[in-house]
Amino acid sequence: MTNNKISQQEVRRVMLIPGMVRGIVFKTDFEYVKNELGENKTDLLRKKLNDWENPIDYQTIKPLQWYPIGLRVLSLLAIEEAFGWGDKEIFDLGSSSPKYSFPATMLMKYFISIETAVKEASRLWQKHYSVGELVPAKVDEKQKQLILHLKNFRIDPVLCVSLKGYFFCIAHYVIRSKKITIQETKCMFKGGPYHEYLIEWE
Repeated sequence: MTNNKISQQEVRRVMLIPGMVRGIVFKTDFEYVKNELGENKTDLLRKKLNDWENPIDYQTIKPLQWYPIGLRVLSLLAIEEAFGWGDKEIFDLGSSSPKYSFPATMLMKYFISIETAVKEASRLWQKHYSVGELVPAKVDEKQKQLILHLKNFRIDPVLCVSLKGYFFCIAHYVIRSKKITIQETKCMFKGGPYHEYLIEWE
């Protein structure tokens, strides 16, 4: 288990990142940790956030209320540090998020067309995040490729991984294939003009 990798100065910097996010994202984090590790382990997560003087009361957060996006980053970073998690575990957390989100569940259940589902996902983005724009750059069912651009969303690399998992899960519900891959082929933290996610299937 890793500890104290994030300084108080970094915590303050993260909290100054402009933007807001709906409370549902914190609910999905907490439920995933509880289901994967057991409710007794959630105390470690709370302690880590308390150490940073940014406690998030996961159980009283209102799903539809807006919260600073910096808290979203701290929630994921606290999970990484409290449990010694890396990219794989954060990806898995992101890929589980749609299961705890009512709008995403409806998206997966009722939108059969890939193109329609992607357009709806772009619309839902604006309902969950006050910053960023999710754009379907390419939808090609013949070449079996889907490219998503996430623009104006330079928040923190931990979200790149979490969202990669989220889009991967959505793809599994709307694409009729058991073999699907996803890559972040452009990243704003690596000089890209936006985040680009390439989804391919067989």
